[in-house]
Amino acid sequence: MRLSTMHDCICDRIQKVDRSIRYVGLANKMGTRIEDHYRNGLDPLLKEDELDLSALESALRMNLRCNIQHKLGKPLYSFTLYEKVKRVTIPIYDGDYQILMISFDLDVENEYVILEKVLSLLKKANILILPNMKITC
Repeated sequence: MRLSTMHDCICDRIQKVDRSIRYVGLANKMGTRIEDHYRNGLDPLLKEDELDLSALESALRMNLRCNIQHKLGKPLYSFTLYEKVKRVTIPIYDGDYQILMISFDLDVENEYVILEKVLSLLKKANILILPNMKITC
């Protein structure tokens, strides 16, 4: 499977786990967007250049978190509540170190979707290895 096809498949599968997911994107460790998926019929809140900046900022913040992982352990995900959307950033620990960015509608119980649906899907696909965290599969 080509890398771009794999990225597309990951984003597509995550997009389908819950209808509250507005956006799924992958960026590399430098914050360059690799793949984006929007919910059908959605009017994006960010323009392309704003999305580029947002991915760069997300990668930078996740890289900073990783600087203290020797004390606290690896970050599993980061959550931000905005006035118009909920946003989660999940580090993907592979050779290329990527970040997964997901935005949700405001009215969703996002922790359930993140832990029981998204992280479980990533774990089943051997994309995310979380040895000390119990996630139902």
